[in-house]
Amino acid sequence: MDKNTRDILDSLDFIKERMASKSDIAELGLELSSFRTDTERNFRSLSVELRDITRRLDLLDQSFSQLKGVTKEIDDLRTRVHDIEKHLGLAKKIAA
Repeated sequence: MDKNTRDILDSLDFIKERMASKSDIAELGLELSSFRTDTERNFRSLSVELRDITRRLDLLDQSFSQLKGVTKEIDDLRTRVHDIEKHLGLAKKIAA
């Protein structure tokens, strides 16, 4: 066997040793699916929690609307919740 053929075969062996098998790819697919499911569950949980925080801020705003300073803090918290929602892609879409 000449040197070029031996080099090609060595290169092929190198590739085959490191190449992912069908089972490796299937396993990766399952891991990605599980990761996606967990991420979606956590994202929904975060969304629900942010909605609850917004609802509670609305109640505080109604209860303490006459007190100066408190409404400013509530508005600041509302802005922070909005920024988090925007960062997560949960910003409310208001129909025109």
